[in-house]
Amino acid sequence: MSTTSAPLGTVVVAGGSIAGLLSAAALAKTADRVVVLERDPVSDACVGRPGTPQAIHTHGLLPSGRDAMEGLLPGFTRDLVAAGGLSEGDAGRMGRWWIGGGLVAECEIGGAGVAVSRVLLEHTLRTRVAALPRVELRSGVEVAGLTGTASRVTGVVVRQRGGDGTEVQMTADLVVDATGRSGRASRWLPAIGAAAPAEERILVGVRYVTTHVTAQPSDLGGQAFSISAATPTVPRGAVAIRQEDATWTVTLFAYGEESPLDADGLRQAATRIVSPDVADLLRDREPLHDPDEYRFPDCRRRRFDRLDLPLGYAAVGDAVCSLDPTFGQGMSLAALEARALGRAATSGPIAVRDRYPREVSRIVDTAWTLVRDADLELPGVSAAERPSPALIGWYVRRLQRVARRDRVVAAALLRVTSLFARPESLMTVPVAWRVLRRPRGRDPQVRNRATAASCSARSQSAAPTRRGSVDAPVRSESR
Repeated sequence: MSTTSAPLGTVVVAGGSIAGLLSAAALAKTADRVVVLERDPVSDACVGRPGTPQAIHTHGLLPSGRDAMEGLLPGFTRDLVAAGGLSEGDAGRMGRWWIGGGLVAECEIGGAGVAVSRVLLEHTLRTRVAALPRVELRSGVEVAGLTGTASRVTGVVVRQRGGDGTEVQMTADLVVDATGRSGRASRWLPAIGAAAPAEERILVGVRYVTTHVTAQPSDLGGQAFSISAATPTVPRGAVAIRQEDATWTVTLFAYGEESPLDADGLRQAATRIVSPDVADLLRDREPLHDPDEYRFPDCRRRRFDRLDLPLGYAAVGDAVCSLDPTFGQGMSLAALEARALGRAATSGPIAVRDRYPREVSRIVDTAWTLVRDADLELPGVSAAERPSPALIGWYVRRLQRVARRDRVVAAALLRVTSLFARPESLMTVPVAWRVLRRPRGRDPQVRNRATAASCSARSQSAAPTRRGSVDAPVRSESR
């Protein structure tokens, strides 16, 4: 076993989903050996696992997540595109962002995301990680707890899933907790005498349903996605993303409402969101399968940055923070955290214990603040912590309206949404001046008017009472 100042020897990663695999890729550069333990059986086929029932639902890889994954596994984007994923052009132009009740202007944010299914992304990631030197992937193995003391984790207790219950100890210099949002740390750490992390929650009660429909080249003018965020007056939304198999994955979500589970119900629900795009995709096509339902009760954040953690333990992914999935930030957060873990590991176990939790907290702060402030304006959402001050809320709502016609403001907004920049970047002088000034005449930086007019016309035709066209009156909507 290595000393506290030496490079890592053996690393055990508890959990072989996206966060665990990315952590293995990050740590393989400095550790002598990385063993990933996944409790689900895993095959070589590109199929979902029992432990990821959400995999069939729509997932998004933001530009920040793509950049982080590419840094950990050079050529990863190329592999996804070779398998059918789409990553063409800047994310500010690659699709349509309906935020705060209107269509955000086309802009350049400095990076491209990837339109690809969760199943294909995880399969491609697993294939790449399995090929890394010094990395070993084991499936059907469950981590039952930690070994060690309150000051030093020395390994894990494992058992074969579906076996006779025999437990075996594995020694490790570092244990990475990638076990997901259920929060093994609240049991594992106290069992060795260490403190459990405090937990923050936002009760969202979001329900969503997903289906797939056949894609046509002319859909959405050839763009790859449409995101329609909920607002206080329309607490419903949708996400549609082109997939590698010539389909659209379509997810409709609502806060505090039941989700439709039939084709006609989906079509009707699609007419009651801000964007007309999903209604257009569903209007004349039959779903390729019955809608799949998923319920997400709350966002969770565990404050490992406020603990005296034992040496040899680190958490990543949903084990640290699990956010409202309608924001599409989970996979990208996991990638950013894994990259931070890899950076800390180059300085040894003490840096992993002391520096990594603080850096992860800064990464999570951006997403948590964004989600918290937006969700707390929706009916039925609650949290113990308070949102940002009312003046900031007013400013963000104004910024969202200006982003419909000003490409500079639009880019600033989407860079924060994509986790490229922190929320305070929206308050810089160049952005604030554009947000607060009174526009003179017609802004030359407005989004393509033909697209906007077409969307508005379809919106009014499909649902005369719908809110949220590009030129809609100003309303106090948050997202």
